[in-house]
Amino acid sequence: MNATEETVRHLFAAATEDVPPGIDLLRAVREQSASRRRTVRVRVAISAGTAAVVAAAAGITLSAVQPPSALAQVRKAAEATARQSYHVRSVTGLKGNGPVTLNGEFDPARGVGEETSGTGAQVRFAGGYMYLPLSDAFRAAFEKNRGISIPAGKSWVRFPAPLRPGGTDTLVNLTQFGIGPSDLGQVSPQDLLGLLQSVSQVRQTGAAAGHGWTGTAYSFTYTRDFGGPLHLVLRVKGTVGVDREGRVRQLDADYSIGNTRQRSEMTFGDFGALVSVSAPPASEVYIPLSG
Repeated sequence: MNATEETVRHLFAAATEDVPPGIDLLRAVREQSASRRRTVRVRVAISAGTAAVVAAAAGITLSAVQPPSALAQVRKAAEATARQSYHVRSVTGLKGNGPVTLNGEFDPARGVGEETSGTGAQVRFAGGYMYLPLSDAFRAAFEKNRGISIPAGKSWVRFPAPLRPGGTDTLVNLTQFGIGPSDLGQVSPQDLLGLLQSVSQVRQTGAAAGHGWTGTAYSFTYTRDFGGPLHLVLRVKGTVGVDREGRVRQLDADYSIGNTRQRSEMTFGDFGALVSVSAPPASEVYIPLSG
């Protein structure tokens, strides 16, 4: 309160000594002062509210992070799936041959897997190797192409699978040998999952669904030049379905390498299943010089 206001108050106090009861000469002054205080409070409240709105808007802006790209989603799903044990079913067909159904199981953490075709042929993965059965046709083609004779009593041939079970590396080996059994010249699911982690062109195409799951569908393309004397180039074009838990559930691919053309349609399930696979007896296994 300044000196002028103090003087006015004393004058009003003195004047009220002769004012009849019920007459309040200071009422207007008090009401004006209260009005100023209300105005100040309203202004403070408005300022605080404005600051809150600005802060909230800033928070929304900072938290509005762009969702992962289709490429990132597919790579992440492939990596997560490749670390889990699972069962797989695939329908595979080489150009010029009818489709073959394969059922398999894989446990990447232990480096084991197995696939069995509808004809009873089997491929096993264990200890960093792939084992193919030596059927009469396979034996004849192998011996003719390599110019060697496989000893009697050998019913399996071993190939290296250094990074993951089977797959494109296996197909390259078989192509270089000039052989590709129609029911076992497939790309293994583990290798296709590895391939998905390396693709560079992915596009989201819509919704995906299967037995007991829903998710998102993506399309992808992939090319890899293996070089070497045969100048083999692998080309893959396909689609992949990823469920809401971020796992690959459906994987369809058309691929070519050399003169080999093949389509594979795979479905994944039973994640976390126990997988029991062992290598064939050593006495029954033929090991090529390169394997």
